[in-house]
Amino acid sequence: MNNNLNTKSIEPHRAKTIIYLLAASVALMMTGFGIIMPVFARRLGEFGAGVEAMGLMTMAFALSQMIAAPWLGSLADRRGRRPLVLLALAAFALANIGYLLANSTTAFIVVRFLGGALTAGLFPATMGIVADIMPESERGRWVGMVMSGYAVGFVFGPALGGLLYDTWGFSAPFLVSAGLAVLGLTLAAILVPETLTQHSSTPLQTSEPVSIWQSLPRPLTIFGMLLVIDFVAVFAFAFIEPQMVFYFYDDLGWTTLQFGVVVGAYGLAMMLGQTLLGQLSDRFGRKPMILIGLTLNITFYATTATTTNFALLLGVAAVGGLGAALLNPALSAFYLDITAAQYRSRVIGVKEAVLGLGGVLGPLLVALVAGFTTARGIFVVAGGLVLLTLVLAAVVLRQPAPPAPAPATVTAASNL
Repeated sequence: MNNNLNTKSIEPHRAKTIIYLLAASVALMMTGFGIIMPVFARRLGEFGAGVEAMGLMTMAFALSQMIAAPWLGSLADRRGRRPLVLLALAAFALANIGYLLANSTTAFIVVRFLGGALTAGLFPATMGIVADIMPESERGRWVGMVMSGYAVGFVFGPALGGLLYDTWGFSAPFLVSAGLAVLGLTLAAILVPETLTQHSSTPLQTSEPVSIWQSLPRPLTIFGMLLVIDFVAVFAFAFIEPQMVFYFYDDLGWTTLQFGVVVGAYGLAMMLGQTLLGQLSDRFGRKPMILIGLTLNITFYATTATTTNFALLLGVAAVGGLGAALLNPALSAFYLDITAAQYRSRVIGVKEAVLGLGGVLGPLLVALVAGFTTARGIFVVAGGLVLLTLVLAAVVLRQPAPPAPAPATVTAASNL
């Protein structure tokens, strides 16, 4: 098939098909990611490593994504979305083979770092595709569809990974994960075209390169507020996650099954919510959905800090997942709305870098404060931070006019 697409003439049915195929490719990759999550600790244990190595591996992934995402997003704006999607899927398949062959903790962490760096362009590129072929009035819906593909892996992957490990040993989860990535890569290579055209971007070369600062959406106060919301949403969850696991097991006496059910409820609500409710920000505005999503997140933190009832916590986990389902598509669509077409993937790359920063700082800070407060105190701090962000968002956010196209004398090309 022709892998270059004229977005001026694309039919709505064809555009929807592309998004469905892209979401399916992402879902296959993220299912593979979910499969190998339960195996990491087992493998590190075989190397004689423990919690510290697991923390380093988690931070290595987040750090590499933080560094690489803006650069790869800029590359997607200059060279095309499709190569970055294919690179991410291929890199994930190779990373699984790397995990399988790694014979030390250091090698495992290095593979994790490289895998994070090479897959960091996936989200900026996929969001660029959505913005290229979907009108602004439908972006929330289709952003939600793609993001539901990300959630699929966290719903079904860990249970499947545990089953594969218990039944066939260490190699099986990584081989199956690599196979799913190859399937997603094949699907994308054959059926997902390039959507970056003269219509969706202006790759004109001049002697005046455009810096990241020049390409950021205006007004900067709104863009900055979106980054703050993204950072706090990731940071707050990363801040409570290490403590939450031990709290549920040690303080509340939960079984592994109970914990898995609660995590599954969160993931399932997020997946279904992003699929079915992403369009609400198209109908009612980005800001209302962002505020509602933050409010539901606060409910999750507040209830976790004040109750020990399993049924109630299960319901609140679903509420938290629903909050994320309303928040995430509205945020991503908001970025696309206010960003000039030729810088969309770059700006989404900046967003991803901020998410990576939240993922790095959250576990670091909780390690510092855990000795000075209780688990419930940590949940209260996270909830209070989200509440403060909600108030700031209510005051600062507004939907500005769409950005004007860049003049022909300005180029989207730049060197980061």
